[in-house]
Amino acid sequence: MTKTKTSLSVDVWADIVCPWCYVGEARLEKAAAALADDADVTITPHAFELDPNHSHPEKVLDMLARKYGGSPDQVGAMDSRVADMARAEGLPYTADRLTANTFNAHRLIAAAQNEAGLGLALLGAFQRGHFSGELDLGDVDALVATASGAGLDAERAREVLAGDEYADAVHADQAQAREYGVTGVPFTVVAHRYAIPGAGAVEHYEKVLRTALSE
Repeated sequence: MTKTKTSLSVDVWADIVCPWCYVGEARLEKAAAALADDADVTITPHAFELDPNHSHPEKVLDMLARKYGGSPDQVGAMDSRVADMARAEGLPYTADRLTANTFNAHRLIAAAQNEAGLGLALLGAFQRGHFSGELDLGDVDALVATASGAGLDAERAREVLAGDEYADAVHADQAQAREYGVTGVPFTVVAHRYAIPGAGAVEHYEKVLRTALSE
């Protein structure tokens, strides 16, 4: 007799250029995989812009120095600590990367989610491209190529970027985050009931998922 699996929804607010989101998503997906025999876990990404006024691409260490006022050595050490955690999760990571405004990338993620159920796949592809230093999030052609690689039709991706489609969806995600009182990401909500602020350990994510599954 085939065991019936329970469906479990997980909503995650994240920004593509947030290293903690990058690490947290990898850990959450590992936790979800641990429940594969018992539940169908659906992770839905939601947009959150850490710096909506970011006007031009810049090297991430320059941005950190500007934002936090630290010396090159200080911001380098700050980034290096997260790099160690990312690599421990098997994720590519370099300090030699550009950071940029993420609004258009978030619009593509919303399109991928709404039209093909590929939002999480595209978020992951954007994150890996960004943190590996291979993707300029301000480059339309690069965004289209990454979206296409994740399964979204390239012509459709270019069409979305050429207009303002899914801008309302990005704004709605951020409005929902404000209603929840979210001031930083990642922010995870399991089964519309259990909130997990920050990048938890794999074990913590799994514990919350199993708690939600048991109720």
